[in-house]
Amino acid sequence: MVMKSCFRRVSSWQSRFLSTAMVGIVGASVFLPATLTLGDPAPPIVNEKFSDFAPAIAELRREAGQDRRIIVRANMLLTETESARFWPLYDEYRAERKKIGDRRVRLITDFLAAENAMSEDQARDLANEDFAILKDTSELKTKWYKKMTKELSERTIARFFHIDEKLDAAADLALAANIPLIH
Repeated sequence: MVMKSCFRRVSSWQSRFLSTAMVGIVGASVFLPATLTLGDPAPPIVNEKFSDFAPAIAELRREAGQDRRIIVRANMLLTETESARFWPLYDEYRAERKKIGDRRVRLITDFLAAENAMSEDQARDLANEDFAILKDTSELKTKWYKKMTKELSERTIARFFHIDEKLDAAADLALAANIPLIH
């Protein structure tokens, strides 16, 4: 049952944005590599209207990436030999996913910045970028499935991508629950 209160408008875009960021900490893990190097100078790419939030977004992404790695580790059931082969591949895969995640952060912040005054051109551009992100993510997963199955069994890597999909779904749900519809 959908309650009418689920669709109420929040009075301030800042409070809605922070709420999305906090509730979406699990969701932010979609955007993360397994680890960030210390001194990584690249903050997330955000709409200029949200530049004050860039450090908070970077911290959420870092924390969520650590949580994601812990969840994957706990559910992969790898032997020591498999672990030695899997984790370097995982780190490379997550680094590539981070690039797509940066685009998604930008997409979300661009949407929130233009939410109440969005032109037809902006709506089209945002929709096309969303579709491109989904396509690029799918292609990246296919590429990495093939690459990983050269090092580990099909079953092991299928398990990893099953875990990865579940984490992505949780992230998408957290984001969807907190990002308003276009007006």
